[in-house]
Amino acid sequence: MKNKKLILTVTAIGFAGFLAISYLAYNSLGPKYDKKDINISKDTSQDKEEETDNATEQDKKAEKDFVVYDEKLNKVKLSDYKGRPVIVNFWASWCHPCKEEMPLFNKLSSKYKAEELTVLMVDLTDGQRETMDKAKKFILDNDYDMKILFDNDGTASINYNIISIPRTLFIDKDGNIVNDHLGEITEDELQSQVQLLLSK
Repeated sequence: MKNKKLILTVTAIGFAGFLAISYLAYNSLGPKYDKKDINISKDTSQDKEEETDNATEQDKKAEKDFVVYDEKLNKVKLSDYKGRPVIVNFWASWCHPCKEEMPLFNKLSSKYKAEELTVLMVDLTDGQRETMDKAKKFILDNDYDMKILFDNDGTASINYNIISIPRTLFIDKDGNIVNDHLGEITEDELQSQVQLLLSK
């Protein structure tokens, strides 16, 4: 009996000692690991912010390619002009504001060489309200000398969600959309955007 009591007493003392050592170890190491966890959380948060910033930069460069046609029905892609500043104007011959700003783009087209600045006039040709013949007649009647392209398949208007015209995209040589102008543009606005585009 005495041996059993002795064994139980020793066991109890040993267990109590184990608990005491464990408690001290937890208290001494706990704060270190708590601080480490906080740092990891901060680092993770910072990584997420950096990822968000990078995503924002990518969004700015999200130029959407499209296929349109020249007067001879040759396919022309927006990506064909990568490496040079490009202005894309969406228009139609029935659109009054489009016709009002047309002389500005015609003047701009003759001012710069194609490799310096390319102006693409994309006609929203739906085959009914606007046809290639109507668009070409309008250009001919007004003696305009610009690169006219026809959105016969609707890929340009779909890719850029064109729901109203005129609309003008200013795209730098790296494919970044510098400005997306909705509505009729004034001469001052156009010149300002051109200077900004050429400075990129």
